Amino acid sequence: MKSFFNKCCSLVLTSLFILSYTSFQNSHEALAANSNKYSITDLNLSADNIYAFENNGLAKFKKDGVYGILDTNGTVILTPQFTSISSFKNGYAKVSKGSKVGVINSKGEIITQPQFKDMGDFSKEGVAAVNTGSNWGIINRFGNMVIEPKFDTAYNFEDGFMMIKKDNKFGFLDSRGNIISDCIYDNAYNFQENYAAVKKGTSWGLINDKGTFIPFNFEEIRSPSQGMVPIKQNNKWGLSDINGTIILKPDYKYISILNKNLIKVSSGGKYGIIDKEGNTILSMDYDSIIPNEDGISLIYKNKKYGVIDSSGKIIVQPKFDWIDNYKEGKAITKLGSTYGFIDAKGKSTSKSQFNRIYAFSEGLARVQKDNKFGFINDSGDIVIEPIFNSAYDFNEGYAAVEKNTGSSNIEDSDDTSFIKKHLKWGYIDRQNSTFISYDFNSVSSFNNGCALIIKEGRCSLVKNSHIKFIPGSTITDPFKIWKIKFSKSLKDKITKDPDDEVLNNMDMTMTDNIKVTDSSGKYKNVSFTFESPDTIVINPPYNGYEADETYTITVLSNGKYTFRDTDGNTLKPSVIKIPFSITN
Repeated sequence: MKSFFNKCCSLVLTSLFILSYTSFQNSHEALAANSNKYSITDLNLSADNIYAFENNGLAKFKKDGVYGILDTNGTVILTPQFTSISSFKNGYAKVSKGSKVGVINSKGEIITQPQFKDMGDFSKEGVAAVNTGSNWGIINRFGNMVIEPKFDTAYNFEDGFMMIKKDNKFGFLDSRGNIISDCIYDNAYNFQENYAAVKKGTSWGLINDKGTFIPFNFEEIRSPSQGMVPIKQNNKWGLSDINGTIILKPDYKYISILNKNLIKVSSGGKYGIIDKEGNTILSMDYDSIIPNEDGISLIYKNKKYGVIDSSGKIIVQPKFDWIDNYKEGKAITKLGSTYGFIDAKGKSTSKSQFNRIYAFSEGLARVQKDNKFGFINDSGDIVIEPIFNSAYDFNEGYAAVEKNTGSSNIEDSDDTSFIKKHLKWGYIDRQNSTFISYDFNSVSSFNNGCALIIKEGRCSLVKNSHIKFIPGSTITDPFKIWKIKFSKSLKDKITKDPDDEVLNNMDMTMTDNIKVTDSSGKYKNVSFTFESPDTIVINPPYNGYEADETYTITVLSNGKYTFRDTDGNTLKPSVIKIPFSITN
């Protein structure tokens, strides 16, 4: 199956390059104006507001204060009737009418009408906790009560298990709603890595996924992480393995596992980092150490933030007033009134000219200057001038933007109808060529090749014709290395990174053109290298891909930052999406 996927990538991309030979002779302006690039279908539907399609191909819309759902064919699969609809998770979404909650499935079918006081998310196997008033029970995917309401509290699923509480005692259910442990424990922590730390009387231990109790001879323990169990003895914390064998003596007032290499510890009011052998990686001199993304952590000292990598090496000294989460290998920073960003190696770019910089998406970041929006690249250079009244992030090669199409004094007006007349939404590509002209009162971002638009209260469906979906595959290796092979060598100069001793591309940022997202649309911080001038390697995230999760590889070729071969041909279509899933 794995080799099939690689062959599939190679063959498809090869054919796309061949197809591009004759079509690339036109300029990007001509291509942008080509009506074959998209289609707009009037859905004969009125709407007050619309939302982007989710990864399951469904989108919410709002009419007269209530929400409905339609699919990528523009078919209304759920008429507007609910005061709220959540995002879908594991094929289900919560819906509400007033203070009551129910659930629908991804077919738009109502599993249960809003009747519950509260409810949790469905597991992958299709069970969820519901609160009927004072107690919690469990329903299945058909809306049937499989465990009658008898629990005082039911928590969200963690690692495939739900913690429950009754009469101040704790127990657990599996993802199918089976009780693996009755409420007999005096204290408990959520499952991690198929074990949960529990306390019965004065004794702590672990229970496994069968509910079997494994006693630990310590004052207190926590659920395992990276195969290590935090243990407490004589009011000090250390680590053991899952069998209770000590691997780090209890010598610390605080302990937390950041990753397989780094242990956060404290012996007083300050924090540092050691390895599991007890060797000091980072001295206990910091006010806080905060996990960020894919092995990267923030360090906080003297009211300033810095960054350490997955090995504990300081890549950015504490000097920023604020650092955002990493996305696409970059994090937005703020120092005084200056916004900028840092990459995963700590390289900093500061640009004082912007009032705000937003997270990167597809290699470009929104910026705000004097109440206008534009975009910068990962060098901090303006690639799209701040001229728009509003803008969304780029997705699938295009960004929705709002522009003043008429009056120069619109910002000074209090006349809603006047503003509505002249402020219109459209779409641009990454070269700021108009993809769809400014003619709409409201729009959504593209996802799954589709977007929704509203003009004068009528809703239409937009489909991007230059997107290709490739059938997915299933793998078991969480550290799978994917390879994308092109029919010809890429035009960009290939050089060797003297530090990494691997082929790299110094002229083109891979994240501008290739991204990997999970089922919720969250970016995975993968890295890219070249195996050869025609083959791009996608290296896995630091902690690997998660089991029972579906990911999507998106390959972009649109605008100035694009894939071209040595003959100057560009990849067609402009967006290619390749799903894969991880299974145990």
